[in-house]
Amino acid sequence: MSKTSIINRALAGVMALAALSPVQAAPVASCDRACLTEIMENYINAIPTHDRSSQPLAPGARETVNGRVSPAQSDYFWKLVDGITYRQILADPTTGQVAMLGVATEAGGRGAYWLRLAIKNRHITEIEQVIGDRPAGGVPGLAAPNPYFEQILPEKSRSNREQLIAIADSYFEGLQRHDGAGVQSAPGCRRYENGNLTSLNPLGNTWACNVMSDYTYMDKIKERRFPIVDVERGVVVGAMVIEVSKPKTSAAITGVTPGGPQSVLPLFSRPHDTLIQEVFKIADGKIQEINVIRQDMPYQWGSGW
Repeated sequence: MSKTSIINRALAGVMALAALSPVQAAPVASCDRACLTEIMENYINAIPTHDRSSQPLAPGARETVNGRVSPAQSDYFWKLVDGITYRQILADPTTGQVAMLGVATEAGGRGAYWLRLAIKNRHITEIEQVIGDRPAGGVPGLAAPNPYFEQILPEKSRSNREQLIAIADSYFEGLQRHDGAGVQSAPGCRRYENGNLTSLNPLGNTWACNVMSDYTYMDKIKERRFPIVDVERGVVVGAMVIEVSKPKTSAAITGVTPGGPQSVLPLFSRPHDTLIQEVFKIADGKIQEINVIRQDMPYQWGSGW
């Protein structure tokens, strides 16, 4: 074999090794559904210890509490909450995000609690929290996770990612237009808000999920997001803010003087924003169930995201 052939073969071997090296190198840290769920569980379980120093927070991680960057409110929550007694966890490896709809307890009181984490390289880069008041006996309807949201759908009942987002957004669009004609919900669709049944409820709201005539006070459905989509389970997490800028008149409300202090006016009689975190279960192209965490805030408050 000539000297030139030997050199060429050696070079070919080096080039082959170089081509293989990216495959053989340590992969970039990824986080599947089990990984995201584990990070969420560890975060939740740390809350009653009042110490999150062990949590994998990325430098500069962004955190909001009820739509505001507020280290004081976050510290308050971590110091006083003594348990998370109910948790429904939803994860999406495609976006690297995981959320929890749950209940936080404090000295016997119970309140709705929403938590969303964004994960990158197994570190928490975003923390979004919606935290309700925790009165004695609060949110009695939030008692145990709903197994329906964990149920994996048969292939024939699934929609793809884009379709799921469009179906969920049809509900937001119906609220915006005060018209449910385009809402893709099943006839037996049920909606729960902070644990209370607010559709097809014989004791109160008897209307279906696509009946929007009672929501004409909502002027704008803004800041819509869909951070989590789970095709296998037909689950979409949607977030938005309801803006109420033209409240119902306060003139007919006993003891309230129009133009008086805003703080004494009932909620639906004054401008306000409502932070909404909405979990949709979608099967056969229709919304089957909706679980909502809501928190009312001052007008034009926004979500912080």
